[in-house]
Amino acid sequence: MTDRKPSPDRRGILDRRSLLRAGGGLLVAASLSGCGFFDTEPEGAGAATGAKGKEAPALKKLADAGKLPKVADRLPAAPLKVTPLEKRGAYGGTWHSAMITQEDVMWLHYSMGYEPLVAWGPTWQGMTKTELLPNVCEKYEVKQGGAEFVFTLRKGLKWSDGRPVTTDDFAFAFNDYNVDPDLHPDGVYDLWMSKSGKNATFEVVDDHTVRYVYEEPKPGFLEEMAGTSGIVMLLPAHYIKQFHTKHGKTAEALAKKAGLSWTDYLPLRADCWVNPQLPSLNAWVSKNVVGKGSSLVAERNPYYWKVDPNGSQLPYIDKVVVENIQDVEVEVLKVTNGDLDMQLTHFGTIRNKPVISRNRKKGAYRLIEVKSALANTMIIGFNQTHSDPEKRKLFANKDFRIGLSYAIDRKKIIDTIYGGQGIPWQCGPAEGDELYNEQLGSQFTEYSVDRAAEYLDRAGFTRRNGDGIRLTKDGDTVAFTVLVVSDQPDQVDACDLIRGDWAKVGVKANIQRLAETLYWERVEAGESEAATWQGGSFDLRTGAGGNHYYLPTNPRGSSRFGGKWAEWYTSEGKSGEEPPARVREQLELNDQLRGTFDADEALGLARKILAITQEEFYYIGISTPPSEYGIVRDNMFNVPEQFSAAVAHQAPGPSNPATYFFSGKA
Repeated sequence: MTDRKPSPDRRGILDRRSLLRAGGGLLVAASLSGCGFFDTEPEGAGAATGAKGKEAPALKKLADAGKLPKVADRLPAAPLKVTPLEKRGAYGGTWHSAMITQEDVMWLHYSMGYEPLVAWGPTWQGMTKTELLPNVCEKYEVKQGGAEFVFTLRKGLKWSDGRPVTTDDFAFAFNDYNVDPDLHPDGVYDLWMSKSGKNATFEVVDDHTVRYVYEEPKPGFLEEMAGTSGIVMLLPAHYIKQFHTKHGKTAEALAKKAGLSWTDYLPLRADCWVNPQLPSLNAWVSKNVVGKGSSLVAERNPYYWKVDPNGSQLPYIDKVVVENIQDVEVEVLKVTNGDLDMQLTHFGTIRNKPVISRNRKKGAYRLIEVKSALANTMIIGFNQTHSDPEKRKLFANKDFRIGLSYAIDRKKIIDTIYGGQGIPWQCGPAEGDELYNEQLGSQFTEYSVDRAAEYLDRAGFTRRNGDGIRLTKDGDTVAFTVLVVSDQPDQVDACDLIRGDWAKVGVKANIQRLAETLYWERVEAGESEAATWQGGSFDLRTGAGGNHYYLPTNPRGSSRFGGKWAEWYTSEGKSGEEPPARVREQLELNDQLRGTFDADEALGLARKILAITQEEFYYIGISTPPSEYGIVRDNMFNVPEQFSAAVAHQAPGPSNPATYFFSGKA
């Protein structure tokens, strides 16, 4: 049993775009229910015969020959018992998947490397409702109202090289990696700090117990551990110490040989995808460096510490081969040819759906639903802190924004671009979200030229020039430029339709397509007049950052509507621009949210924040996102038929890929 209250905090180290969503989305978070999205019953799939023996035949052969300890000696005293989704599997086979260039390492982490100390349960129900389960640790406790976290290790747990996991591995990870000032000259990541700025205290309680103590409750500590791939709780000290100057006499020489400083070299040595020699706790251990060669190959870990209900050591699948390909078009071809066994990334768009669906029988695969975790297909933010006083005045006019919203024919966009999937919607949590707000999402979404004209007149733009474009009181045309990332074809097409809608009501919009790097340069500098993006969910994460679709907490994300307000907030008033009273009220509520460990209190505070978001109407949204999809070969089992794109859940990891298996012929 665990003594805990769910915490609302989770801050991602990498944003969505850095995870190579590439139009299709990085498809994460598992749900074990539902098969109604597609008719995807396997055709001709063989029945499972059940696991044979307590270990894979190849490992048994090595153990019988004395080249490997017996399976009972390789497993911890209390291995984690995992119940497969459908049935116990059979050993063998190779899981073929793909990554889009070597930068797509998050797919490796989600599919093969999701082994946090505490993990999400397999069914995603939102940040505050999804179960958190002991994973690498045997149990955990939350004490002092969330200021102390105690973890008990599994006795006999071993790294992939057979060496025992000890409290030294936790001590090194915390003291010599996470809070080492040489490794973090710009400051320690805020997960490891109390509000005062002092680092948490790490203590070894006994041979199998460690604890982390903060000066006050630390909301989101467990959630961030489970939902952020960059959080390092333990490292194999027996191996990694050689690369730290505090412990290894040759650390600087080793780094110099690689052409790096030891502070740059150590993080690379601590990355299992870059360093195959790093002992691991993953089900499959990489055998080559990511990006070297055409594929990354990973083979079963003989010391993996999970078993099925029959006590048979996992994983069932022998090997994983992840091909390094250069673009999504090649991925689509490989899917339709049946070259990939289970794939959730990049290709699952509306545009690709006809060809993917049409080739199911040929490729011997089924489609699985992936529910989007986004709040909107596209949002348009008007820069209310623009340096030009006249532009700022225009964009700050709420009636102006409401008028533009009424002018958009959202149904035409949904039917033309998104295959008829979705409903008109503003930037707000959608139905099924724990913070669903129907009024926030549906306000001002009716397509009405008359109502648009009414609000634009109310905004003060009653006069027009000879071309029918509305004029300001100074006689200038009501015109602005919308920035859109050029490799977002859905948004580019939507903007072209919206430009025509706005022209009908006398507003001139110029659409400027930019490469993403240039887009962010302009937006972050506060130079954009209007800019588009996909709307995110309100994660209830209480760390610094996030939530910038609903209040200006992050200078980068909030720069599309209030970058200088966010700068003021994050700099504690030292720079930027003090926001209006209602926005300040939101930010004060957010500070309370960041400080509460109680889930119900956090939800209540978040709803108050969203109520002000509804009133302020920062963004114009278009529609709820359509579901995406992945594929699974017909002879691959124990894979959920439904996923969600909640980045925090990091699926397919929580669905226990070590239980996936092959049976029969596809």
